[in-house]
Amino acid sequence: MTGKYLHIVAFNVPYPPDYGGVIDVYYKLKALKEAGIRTILHCYTYGRHPSKELEELCFKVFYYPRHSGLKYQFSKIPYIIATRSANTMPKNLLGDSFPVLFEGLHTTGPLMQCIRAGKKVLVRMHNVEHLYYRALYRTEKNPVSKLFFLLESKKLKGYEKILHQPDHILGISRHESDYLERTYGHTLYIPAFHRFDEVDVLPGTGSYILFHGNLEVAENYGILQDFALPVLAGASHPVIVAGKNPSRTLIRRLEHHSHIQLVADPSDQEMEDLIRNAQINLVLTRQSTGIKLKLLHALFRGRHCLVNPPMLEGSGLGDLCTLIRDRKELGEQLARLMKIPVPESAVLRRKKALKEYSNRAGAEKILRLIN
Repeated sequence: MTGKYLHIVAFNVPYPPDYGGVIDVYYKLKALKEAGIRTILHCYTYGRHPSKELEELCFKVFYYPRHSGLKYQFSKIPYIIATRSANTMPKNLLGDSFPVLFEGLHTTGPLMQCIRAGKKVLVRMHNVEHLYYRALYRTEKNPVSKLFFLLESKKLKGYEKILHQPDHILGISRHESDYLERTYGHTLYIPAFHRFDEVDVLPGTGSYILFHGNLEVAENYGILQDFALPVLAGASHPVIVAGKNPSRTLIRRLEHHSHIQLVADPSDQEMEDLIRNAQINLVLTRQSTGIKLKLLHALFRGRHCLVNPPMLEGSGLGDLCTLIRDRKELGEQLARLMKIPVPESAVLRRKKALKEYSNRAGAEKILRLIN
């Protein structure tokens, strides 16, 4: 009976599944249900609302408020953990013997209580968080935010030692899983869960270059503005920039280039159509943390996938992409790939390589751990 029920503690309400972390959680819930596991979901209503879709997907769903305020920034506990400390959660977690999967360090406030209660405990690591926040510190321009990211990174590095305690750590990328195994042991690599069942690439060629990402995230906005735009501004083909919450500064800058179209806040279907019909998906990052789900989206559905080295680190997907290291190479590869259809042999290579990213295989690994 115990192996058929699983508590999952999520850092946010994982519906709609429209950004990296919640995509992994939502499609994990779906895959676990298909594997016969009844999930009891606990999630924080951080900018989101209770979801009927989740309540239909899970055996039971509990919602908790996420706190905010200066007092949590001055806490010795990292802000992302201190602000997720619902007093009612332990009662809902500890009333049975079912195992618990914590999604990210963010949610591990009740971890030790679960261990003392004799529960089997797993932690899914979406990033090595102290490295992720250190990278945010390096790219952030606002001095207040920059200081917050630096302090949070230092707190997280100390707090991370809690990972000695759970029964299993679930890494999301190869290189982070290697780090976690070397440092804490008991780590299993389970790739990111996602919504794709099979590779489906449109034949022929597209007419435009696509850059997409959450444009309010400093990392995405920064690499677009500082690295990609100086090249895209001089491109001889149409360019589409698509993503959430573009700033007024970006909107004004793109208005100066008649061949660049901005698609703000696209729906899931719009984003799917943009990725499938593009000739080139330009997928860039400055951070090698975690696995970038937009890379998987581009490989499962898009034609040419043009990436920089941090996007590939730990993914094992380098053979499926075209790599660029600087602006000169970016310009050269944009010009070259716009003329070339994706060969069938490349599609077959994707199908073979991306079998490792099967949701069913990931769910079966979790099922074996909790049994």
